Amino acid sequence: MRRKLVQWQLVRNALLWLLRAYAYGFHLLLGLLLAGMGIVALTSGHSLTLGMLPWQGASLTRAILLLGVAGIICVALAVTGLARWLFPLWALFALYMMLRGFFLSTYAFASASEFKFAVWLTIGAFVAFVASLSLFGRRRKSH
Repeated sequence: MRRKLVQWQLVRNALLWLLRAYAYGFHLLLGLLLAGMGIVALTSGHSLTLGMLPWQGASLTRAILLLGVAGIICVALAVTGLARWLFPLWALFALYMMLRGFFLSTYAFASASEFKFAVWLTIGAFVAFVASLSLFGRRRKSH
């Protein structure tokens, strides 16, 4: 009986680790994408048009650059253990912005494939948010 319990805990810990790694990877890529788009827009002098976000023009460029950097910092702080509590808040904010921008606004999708991409991206953000909540789990006592 004890052996099965230990095996179950190992499987559980492995699944939690995989979910956490997925959440870190998802939000690191999101942060890099946002920061990269912001840097390219700033250096090229072109303004972005992202209808799913509430900003426009230069403020949109600054916002996605800052959000990208903030996402990368939140992932780094969570991975290093310096501020793990910040990561679930970031993941919730990213999920909220996707839900609001894609589905709770007047944003219109150009095609069915764009809609499918937004749905999958939002599902990915939801899974990453749920996985980020595992950071609030019990801490092991060190001897």
